[in-house]
Amino acid sequence: MEPQYKLTDYSHKFSYRVRSHECDRQGIVHNARYLEMLEIARIEFCRDVLKIPMDSGTFATHHKFVFVRNAMNYFSPAKFDDDLVIYTRISKVGTSSISIEQIIDYANTPKRILEAEAVMVLLDEQTNEPKPIGKEIRDLIPE
Repeated sequence: MEPQYKLTDYSHKFSYRVRSHECDRQGIVHNARYLEMLEIARIEFCRDVLKIPMDSGTFATHHKFVFVRNAMNYFSPAKFDDDLVIYTRISKVGTSSISIEQIIDYANTPKRILEAEAVMVLLDEQTNEPKPIGKEIRDLIPE
């Protein structure tokens, strides 16, 4: 399998260094740790690009989004102390969902580590059923 995502489609990037506790007994990053790295980069994307203020109640008191899909294609393993770059973009906004694509590359080489797609659905706070994404959210998302 070859990488599909193009760096030219991404304007946000986040630098990350692999910590020792993120590696398994083989000395490579454990697959579950990539989800954490991607989440950290998504938070920074929300802060930097969408200008969403981050505080202790951001994900409890504001819009209720839940993840319904996380998919990753792996190309190369990251190891302890590797410098990485995580690229993030919103690839699609549906009626009640937002698709986010991300890339993790080595910082010092053009080699791809993984490509990921996450889909989040906006829920009604009372019923926990999907609800349409309103103008106030759509206006935050860059074209």
